Amino acid sequence: MSNSTVSINFNLISTILSAFADSIAIVICLTFLFIILYHLIQIKYNQYQVPIDVTLILSTNILCVIIIKTTVQTIHVTIPTVLQDFQTNIKYKKTRFCQIRAYIFYSMVGILYWSYVLLALFRFVRIIYPKQIWFHRSSFYLYILIPAQYIFVFILTLPLLIMFDGLHYISDEPYCSIVLTPIYPIIYGMIIIFVLPYSAMCILYLCIARKMHQMPIVGQYLRRNRRDYMVIRRMLLNIFILCIVSIPVFIIYIIESIYNRSDSLIYRVQWLLSSLSSCLFSLMLPLIT
Repeated sequence: MSNSTVSINFNLISTILSAFADSIAIVICLTFLFIILYHLIQIKYNQYQVPIDVTLILSTNILCVIIIKTTVQTIHVTIPTVLQDFQTNIKYKKTRFCQIRAYIFYSMVGILYWSYVLLALFRFVRIIYPKQIWFHRSSFYLYILIPAQYIFVFILTLPLLIMFDGLHYISDEPYCSIVLTPIYPIIYGMIIIFVLPYSAMCILYLCIARKMHQMPIVGQYLRRNRRDYMVIRRMLLNIFILCIVSIPVFIIYIIESIYNRSDSLIYRVQWLLSSLSSCLFSLMLPLIT
């Protein structure tokens, strides 16, 4: 069996696995959203005077981000890739719309990670500033922080599209992605999408750990604070596992950039990891909320 045949078989298998993982992620997210909606309808129907929990709002935000991100990946990558794998005569040309789709996708990936920062921030302020009531209001997160998060990440990602011009059609592939050469677009993308949000969560976690060891905790807050502390730890572990899995791909990215090469296999692995991360995030959400 030739190398090209092996590569084609792997590409096809990775695309199918990616589509399968995306389907599982969407089904799980829709199921959780249905449960949340049913819970809210029950509260409304029975006229309970129960405030909407901030964790519920932030979890709903994460579920919606996963669905949007997975849908964009399916439209932008999975469907064109499957069509190309089965119909090799299809030709794709670079268009601005393709670059915009890639920009939206990478923005949604960044928003997903920054959504976990919001969740960690809520746990942080609940432990460090338990008496600052306005920090704990659901309206503060729903109408201010969540919209600000979307705007913030879309602005941060914009240089990939405009300043660096780093989103182009990939050779032998039917979609746009971050190019490997020059190397600065991929470095910039890694920093804003992964490094910054993970670093922010690590800082919040360390601040909570230090504060919990320094100050006596009132009995009524003890169990809740310990739970918040453990939740952030699980979030960090979850994202750390994804980062470890992605490290080989980033190493290959850098090597390919240095030697000015581009292999479609790298991008297929990237999309597969992206789909698996969506599936993992959706499965782990109940454990961290």
